[in-house]
Amino acid sequence: MMSAMIRLLDMSHDGARALLATGVTVHAFVNPVEYHGPHLPLHNDHLVSFGLARALHQGSEQPFVYVDDLAIGVEPTKGQGSRHTPFDVACAVIREASRALAELGAERVILHTFHGNPLHNLAIEAGVEALRAAGVRALAPFNAVLRELLEVDGSLYADAFAHIEDRAERDEMMQGLHLDFHGGFFETSMTMAHAPQSVSSGYRLLPPCPAITPHTLAANAARIAKLVGRDVLAKELGLAAFGLGWQALDPFPGYTGRPHRATAEAGAVFTRHILDRYRALVATVLDGDGVSPPPIMPWVATVTAHGRLSV
Repeated sequence: MMSAMIRLLDMSHDGARALLATGVTVHAFVNPVEYHGPHLPLHNDHLVSFGLARALHQGSEQPFVYVDDLAIGVEPTKGQGSRHTPFDVACAVIREASRALAELGAERVILHTFHGNPLHNLAIEAGVEALRAAGVRALAPFNAVLRELLEVDGSLYADAFAHIEDRAERDEMMQGLHLDFHGGFFETSMTMAHAPQSVSSGYRLLPPCPAITPHTLAANAARIAKLVGRDVLAKELGLAAFGLGWQALDPFPGYTGRPHRATAEAGAVFTRHILDRYRALVATVLDGDGVSPPPIMPWVATVTAHGRLSV
C-alpha cells in the first residue's frame, strides 16, 4: 500500500516543522526542462526521478514527503524547449534550497535527478555538502547509476532485452547499453514504466540513432589515460568522447540508441536494479554512517572553467 503524499511547502509552517521533527525523509528534485527527442516530454527527468522516489518509498509506514522540482539543469541537451542554467547559478540555487530545508528542520534529505550531465551532478553535490555541513543526512543516489554507466555489463539486464528477437541486434544493444544515455531504449523504457501517458506513440517509428564518431581530442585523452593506468579516468573520457560526438550529429536526433525497442517491461527491469542500489545507499547513508557517492567526472568543472567554456 502506498503511503500518503505530502508536499512539504504546502503545509503550515508549524505543521511542516513538526513533521520534520519526526525524522521523516524529504525527497527533493533537481531536473532540467530538456529536449529528449520528439517522443518524450520536456519534464522527462522529473517524471522518472519522481517515479523512482515513489518506488523507493513504497512499503514505508511514513508519509512520502517531497518538495517541488527546482526545474533547473546544467547543460541540457539542445533542442526546442530546453532551458539552460549556468553551473554557478545552479550551485547557488541548490545550496540555497538545501540551506532552507536544513533551517526548517529537515534531518534526512534525498536529492533526486535523472539528468546525467557531470556539471549538473556536481551542482547537486554542492547541495549535499551544504546539508551535511548543517548536520543533515543527505544522499544523491543517481551518482551510483552514473558510475555504473561507465562499465555496465549489459548482460546483467538481459531480461530487459528478451523481447528483441534478432540475437545480433539484442547482443549489440546489450553491449552498447553504456552508450544509450539519453532518450533511447533505456530512458524511453524507464519513462514507459513510470509515466507511460507522457510517451508519444510515435516512438515506435523512430529510426535508430545514426552512427557516432567519438570526439577526437577526448578519445585520444582516453587512450592516454588507459596507457598510464588511469582506468576510471579513461572510461570517463571515453564516455565524454562519445557524448560530444553524439551532440555533433547533424541533423541532431535528440536521442541515442533504439527508442523504438523500448517497453514498460524493460523499464521495470531497469527500475528493479536501480532501486537495489538506491535502497543500499539509504541503508548506508541515511540509516548508517556512510556518505553519498561522489559524482563522476569531477574534472569537468576545471576543464570547462566551471561551465564557462565549451569542450
